Amino acid sequence: MALVQAATVVPPAATPPAPSPLDPAALPSPLPVDASTVPGTPASTAVKLREVDTRMTVPVLVNGKGPYRFIVDSGATRTVISRTLAAQLGLPSAGSVPLHSVGGESNVPAVHIDSLYVGALPAKELVAPVLDEANLGGLGILGIDTLKGKKVVIDLVHHAMSVEPADKYVQPAQPNEIVVTARSRLGQLVLADADVAGQKVYAIVDTGSMVTLGNLTLRDKLVRRKRAEPQQVTITDVTGRKIVASYAPINDLRLGDFHMRNVVVAFDDAHAFDRFGLSRKPAMLLGMDMMQAFSRVSIDFARRKVRLTRPEDPDTGPAIHLDTGG
Repeated sequence: MALVQAATVVPPAATPPAPSPLDPAALPSPLPVDASTVPGTPASTAVKLREVDTRMTVPVLVNGKGPYRFIVDSGATRTVISRTLAAQLGLPSAGSVPLHSVGGESNVPAVHIDSLYVGALPAKELVAPVLDEANLGGLGILGIDTLKGKKVVIDLVHHAMSVEPADKYVQPAQPNEIVVTARSRLGQLVLADADVAGQKVYAIVDTGSMVTLGNLTLRDKLVRRKRAEPQQVTITDVTGRKIVASYAPINDLRLGDFHMRNVVVAFDDAHAFDRFGLSRKPAMLLGMDMMQAFSRVSIDFARRKVRLTRPEDPDTGPAIHLDTGG
């Protein structure tokens, strides 16, 4: 699992996300939810959040009950459910299963879900790892095991997300749209046409992460070019492990023909890079901080296409700040 989150993230002024009217931690029982609602709990799939959570959720039915808010995480290999919701629904134990997070691999408790239903898509039976809600930042996470063969659409203007059937054929690029072809590694889509300050990089779109995380291979290449001066920041993953990462300002991140200026990237030799076979190649997990630079993002896992719609102002980019305290 990619499972990364971050400190303070400030979205671009051009398309600020709407504030969440509800705090999911205050919801002891299932309530009708809207796909545009954002979890208010200050946690994500790794580093503790300070102020703003830019991840988005979709309503999910579990064994016919709900809907419940689940975070869509295109960087996670497995769908995860919170301990609170699993107990509330009385889900039967499925023993323990391996879980890959930023800090490494571990065995965690799991439950059996007879039916997990998202939108108009067919229901799915699965075994889901169980983790604390405080670390997840929501009642659950939809991973690649659920998203495989489907399409995730993120509307950054209206702050909404949906999981839909994949396109039947590859559509031509629309005006103001970038279409980037990806390769598949363990279900994740790796963008081939990307670079950081002129350095070619393998980029994975990670919708469950609050912050963009680069590996140490990328950091070292940028430092040698004197493009970055890393500072330290502490990261906690979903299993409670703490690792000391570094972060640095980057003057240019290119995806296709779109450039983002003056962004901040955290760096660590995270377990996810090793699992994807990218630890020795310059690579990064593109978090929701970077996605704020676009008005719409579509990730088609079946067609292996990522479509990025540029905002009206092509120079708009994310203003990102990491809070290293506490």
